[in-house]
Amino acid sequence: MAYELYRKIKSKEEYYSSWTDDKLVNLTEDLKQLIYDRYINKCKIFQRDSFKCQNTKCISPNSPLTLHHIKFRKNNGEDKVRNGVTLCRACHMAYHKTKRNLVFGSGMYLPSHIRGHTFRVHTEERLDWKTIKFEMAKMRKSLKSEHGINLSWKQIAILMRFLTVPYDEWDD
Repeated sequence: MAYELYRKIKSKEEYYSSWTDDKLVNLTEDLKQLIYDRYINKCKIFQRDSFKCQNTKCISPNSPLTLHHIKFRKNNGEDKVRNGVTLCRACHMAYHKTKRNLVFGSGMYLPSHIRGHTFRVHTEERLDWKTIKFEMAKMRKSLKSEHGINLSWKQIAILMRFLTVPYDEWDD
């Protein structure tokens, strides 16, 4: 049966009993505890979510299940039940490739801070460096020909930064 490992929470000894000695030999006790804690969280989240993708706009309900962190770990999101939700692999990958939003229903078992919400991956605005370089060259040429001011590329970059970014946003 699928996901049998997560249907009942095993003790730490039971969990590691199926591991081979060559996998355990290089693990410290702290690392073993971290792995076991993540296993417990995954069990609790899968059980809470009834082993189903929680995206109401699920694109492939038969896809294998994964654990999604609502607040990403790279943004200091914690490995806690409140910060996790069950998604199918197809929805999870589509979300992280910014192709699809995650829409959570109003199910009673979901954490209140995600219940009924839609999540989108924030994409940063990409700078067009060719245009920036072209504008810098144009400004440098204009200053030299019209005003007799000969600035270096570094000075032009500082000047452009001064003209386009408010001072309180400078990261000196």
